[in-house]
Amino acid sequence: MKKKKFWIMMVIFIACVLLSCCVGRYPLSLRDLWEMLTGAMEDGMKVSVFWQIRLPRTFFAALAGMALSLSGMVYQNLFQNPLVAPDVLGVSGGASAGAVAAILLGGGAARIQLFALGGGLLAVGLTLGLASLVGSRRNIGLLLSGIVVGSLAESMIMLMKYSADPTSQLPSMDYWLMGSFHTIHWEDVRTGLPLLLLPMAALYLLRFQLRILSLGEEEARSLGMRAGRMKLFSILCATLLTAAVVSVTGVISWIGLIVPHMVQLFFGQDMKENFSICLLGGGALLLGADLLARSLSQAEIPISILTSVIGAACLVAALYFRKRKGEELL
Repeated sequence: MKKKKFWIMMVIFIACVLLSCCVGRYPLSLRDLWEMLTGAMEDGMKVSVFWQIRLPRTFFAALAGMALSLSGMVYQNLFQNPLVAPDVLGVSGGASAGAVAAILLGGGAARIQLFALGGGLLAVGLTLGLASLVGSRRNIGLLLSGIVVGSLAESMIMLMKYSADPTSQLPSMDYWLMGSFHTIHWEDVRTGLPLLLLPMAALYLLRFQLRILSLGEEEARSLGMRAGRMKLFSILCATLLTAAVVSVTGVISWIGLIVPHMVQLFFGQDMKENFSICLLGGGALLLGADLLARSLSQAEIPISILTSVIGAACLVAALYFRKRKGEELL
């Protein structure tokens, strides 16, 4: 049954990839894609649209969806809370503050990505340090510390927006904070690929240990696991995934919250078994949202607007299904 569900999700994911490559203001057919992949296409415009615009955008959107959903699944299992999102430790707020600071200082795309990545990692470091300072590394201590750091990051963003040039810098800040894939090129893919694949591979290799950790730290220690170190390493990997995505695309909301929650609702609680399904589901959902973002209007819609709408609808559906099953959300 699990294999059947995996292949269903795989078909949905492949369909989303093909639609993302074909649909746009310059439409391509499946035959066009086949001719370009085999080298038989002679239309230079179609070749340029596919290889330089559609393919890098589709590839990175799928990878970003996988990274955010995996990050959310790790957080939700480690904190044993289905409402925990990747920004729970302040990573999205920290990355956003870093990117806004780079825009305020007049940096280009490379500086924005560097500042955003550094800001996300710094925010998590502050969260872990604050949790240690108050003498608690328990789940509630980390969650509350993440809320504090996220609030501080938001206040810094508001201060920098207040100080920004309203005609040039402020619109750039607002648009970046809403997220978009319209500027993705192969250079962004090459920059972000190692930062995404390495943490994904590490979490994949540790999926069995993560399943044990989801039972609780005391249970993990009783089985001989160094629970504290494993949990910290897993949090850092999940944080790096989110920070790497946000540093390139801007803030993308709800994917890390709703995808792992829906996977657990329909496929069960086993993290090891749900690993690949969560990746495919996150990639498919973000590809679908990006497709709508560039197709619904003449001007491209920021991605977080659509992911928020889709995520809210999915959460309402999840609440309804859980009520029918007689389950509580928390």
